[in-house]
Amino acid sequence: MSAHRSSTQSLPMNRHWFVVPPLGGPGAPDRLKPGLHAGRGSWALCMVPRSKELPLNLTVGRACPQRAESDVFQARRAARVDGLALPGSWAECGSERHRTLPMNSVGTDGLPKPRHESPQKELSPREMRTTPSLTLLRGRKCNFRDAVERVLTRSWAACLLLLGGAYFLILLPVSAAPKGPDVKHAPQQPKSNEPVRITADFKSQPKPKQLELQYQIVDPGKYIAFNDPVFKAQWTSARMNDSGENGDSAAGDGVFTVELPSTIQKHRRLVRYRIASPDEKKVVAPEADDEQTNFAYFVYDGVPSWRGAINPRSSDAKLREAVTYPGQILQRVPVYHFLSHKASVENATWNERGGFGSGSRHEYLYTGTMVYDGAVYDHVKFRARGGVWRHAMGKNMWKFNFLGGHRFRARDNYGIPYDAKWDKLNLGACIQQGDFGMRGEQGMFEAVGYRLFNLAGTEGPRTHWVQLRIITQAEESPADQYAGDFWGLYLATENVDEHFVKEHDLPAGNVYKIEGYQGKLASNGNPAVANGSDVNEFLRASMQRQQPDAWWLQNVDLARYYNYRAIVECIHHYDIDAGKNYFYYLNPATRKWIVIPWDVDLTWGDHMHGGGYDPFFRTGLLSRSPFKQQYQDRLAEIRDLLFNPEQLNLLIDEHAAMISDPTGLLSIVEADRAKWDFHPVLASSRVMPSKAGHGKFYFGEPRSTFRSMVQYMKTYAAKRMTWIDRRLLSDFQPPSPPKIAGAGPGQFRIESNPEDSGSSVCRWRLAEVTDPESPSFNPRQPWKHEITALWEKELKSDQAAEAPANLLKPGHAYRVRARWQDASGRWSRWSAPVQFTAP
Repeated sequence: MSAHRSSTQSLPMNRHWFVVPPLGGPGAPDRLKPGLHAGRGSWALCMVPRSKELPLNLTVGRACPQRAESDVFQARRAARVDGLALPGSWAECGSERHRTLPMNSVGTDGLPKPRHESPQKELSPREMRTTPSLTLLRGRKCNFRDAVERVLTRSWAACLLLLGGAYFLILLPVSAAPKGPDVKHAPQQPKSNEPVRITADFKSQPKPKQLELQYQIVDPGKYIAFNDPVFKAQWTSARMNDSGENGDSAAGDGVFTVELPSTIQKHRRLVRYRIASPDEKKVVAPEADDEQTNFAYFVYDGVPSWRGAINPRSSDAKLREAVTYPGQILQRVPVYHFLSHKASVENATWNERGGFGSGSRHEYLYTGTMVYDGAVYDHVKFRARGGVWRHAMGKNMWKFNFLGGHRFRARDNYGIPYDAKWDKLNLGACIQQGDFGMRGEQGMFEAVGYRLFNLAGTEGPRTHWVQLRIITQAEESPADQYAGDFWGLYLATENVDEHFVKEHDLPAGNVYKIEGYQGKLASNGNPAVANGSDVNEFLRASMQRQQPDAWWLQNVDLARYYNYRAIVECIHHYDIDAGKNYFYYLNPATRKWIVIPWDVDLTWGDHMHGGGYDPFFRTGLLSRSPFKQQYQDRLAEIRDLLFNPEQLNLLIDEHAAMISDPTGLLSIVEADRAKWDFHPVLASSRVMPSKAGHGKFYFGEPRSTFRSMVQYMKTYAAKRMTWIDRRLLSDFQPPSPPKIAGAGPGQFRIESNPEDSGSSVCRWRLAEVTDPESPSFNPRQPWKHEITALWEKELKSDQAAEAPANLLKPGHAYRVRARWQDASGRWSRWSAPVQFTAP
């Protein structure tokens, strides 16, 4: 302990500090026992560095506290992990940028468990106070003592451990019991004239003598923002009871109940509420440090019909004919409700414009309430999003920023929740820039483009379509089709940040958005530098033409770059040569950089903007051996398995069916066109005429339909396939592919391979594919695409391959292919497929 005496002298011992020597040092205990009992079954301890001036390694290591007994955590010894040593008076740590892992998500080796074993979810404010967790601080400079005192004020005790040379800050709840009650309302999303029961569970808390519910009614068109003076004043009180009467389930059980009568529930009404103690004259739930200061529910009776014409003022009777779109058709796409002041909405999307490059463009000046899937996300900040043409089209893009502890739980196009919640929600306008002549593709360019990147093995944003309904006025569906709640079709696009990294199963590493060949930090890894020195050095070095092969192999994930570059060529994503529209991510495990695609709207057309010269391509990397051969091999494989007419057309059809009816019946794409093709704002002073304008849907052909855009994508892709083969693969000369055939149930063999002696290696692959003509086809399930292999195996070319029976589902369609390797080590292209249906 002598080594620690000097540093413990200045520590506030009344703050629950407990000092132990480093593990493995003299007198080190096998177990770290409780230093102070602050409540039943809870304890706190802390270890301090040897010197105030000692740099700390705050590192994800193979060691962490483990629960060995009910009130004892065992610290397991581990080898030193090389992390980032950050100098500072106490430590350099990022109190605002940290990673918290619930203890039950940490394995016996101290590393996070695989997601399928223990899904890592964002902790609610209440869970943050009751879940033992390992928190790793890194990033910006701050005073260590301030950081610890900050967590102590949130009912946490801090523990700093030295494990194998790396320091860990561990946060444990001071009290085993939750600080606040568990508050719920039912039903989750009530309808008009339904009573709502609200309960506050104090079973594990000291039971208060009395409680009251304070609620606030927000009617449509009369939004109350958090910073409005009326927000603090306009609350109504109702007594809660634990008497077993008036809706309370049992007397004296610690669960207080109040029932809001059916008369309060009105269609499109937002009801906020909170729990207060009249005795203490304060709100007890939500807790004081919860960023969302109230709970809320939204009353909704369902999406109504909407009526609109393509052009109400047209001389063409067909175009001015008003069509009714039933609610059941519109709500086939998920419905996002957003409530705010009318002025706030119009200012954000049309009126207030910061100059390009101005910092004000990134400020969230307004707040509103987002409602989706029965959940209310209150006091959400929002602004317009986009680059140069942010306000140019009239139907503009949105960006929403959710509160900490209340991140957005999004679902994909099939209703499946994403693994990670979203901190920010990007909504693309599905409108296209008018002067490129592609209006009416309705976000298909981006949705299919990003899906191709992901299928090819390059992490790209997830996307899904939504119906946006904005409530700023009393009437939901007025006679004026350009007013009311219905704002049409938008494309939700995953933000590239720390949640993106988690969603795509990547290690927590630095992510930078590249703008003008400059990197802006989008997510700070753990541990990683926070001053941009890593990306600045990489940007400088990666643009030098004379870098040796070894540098590229050491610093760039070339396999992923080949995937990225292949899809760039497939969809003509060429708006990247000004050093923008992509992110760089540094994988901390491999120390290699990965390119993440972004802003892929100007694609699927040779006339779209840009020359396609990303920095790696510009150096001539892909014209050098062996990189050229490796890239061509991967590009050819993507052509064989994904970017071919059969597989790509299925992918396009899959996405088109999400927003339209394949048989030509009414759908939301027709409603969106009626809303926006001749919307007054598209010909107003609020837009740029060349980018906006009336009558530009479907190549400007008034009687054309969305199906023409779908067919355009297929036709363009076919031309692009020919271009790739002639321009990028013309000198690619791999061995001829083998021919394969069935050799019995589930067995396959090489039928002919004239260049093979019989002793070469053959690689087999099995993939499930969606066959829309199959009896097992379910359009409500995600489609399967051949590029995603279920099984691969290498065998001698004279050996038969057998598809593993345990991977096959009866009635499902599968494809088998093979390729072989010649004596020089070159692989052939994949054979033609053999398709079968599992019995």
